[in-house]
Amino acid sequence: MIGLGWGLTSESLLALTSHFVMEEIIKNISLKLNLPESVVRQGVGIILSFVKQKAVGTQFEHFIALLPGASGVLASAPSASAGGGLLGGILGKAGGLLGGNLGAAAEAMGALQGAGIPIDKAAPLASEFFNQAKAVAGPESVAALLEQIPALKSLLTKTA
Repeated sequence: MIGLGWGLTSESLLALTSHFVMEEIIKNISLKLNLPESVVRQGVGIILSFVKQKAVGTQFEHFIALLPGASGVLASAPSASAGGGLLGGILGKAGGLLGGNLGAAAEAMGALQGAGIPIDKAAPLASEFFNQAKAVAGPESVAALLEQIPALKSLLTKTA
């Protein structure tokens, strides 16, 4: 621990900086999609939770380590099975019945709907998050992660 003056340590400065990286990404997405920051934060957390569930090996942990503040957003994310609203409930139940990748994707869509993200903004939210993550974590890290989840990669390609 290194004292930096004004009561700051190197660890506290790193934590503060980490918080601002994700907050800036969330703010940018909020402005672009005209959604409240709290809704975008929940949506990004749900997306991260889905990716964590589907990624294999250590690629997800590597990605999270490169994206300061992402672990905090992930930790505060609502559960993917907590979808709300009629469509969210239907998608969540369909996810449980379908199982596998399709089931998890349906549950994630239901959770996004439950978090207040309109169905027509779910794909743009994911696309914008990964585009902004590339600037911080690097395009290679994002590409390697998305290679492991073909359905998500395909969705993002269609919205780009």
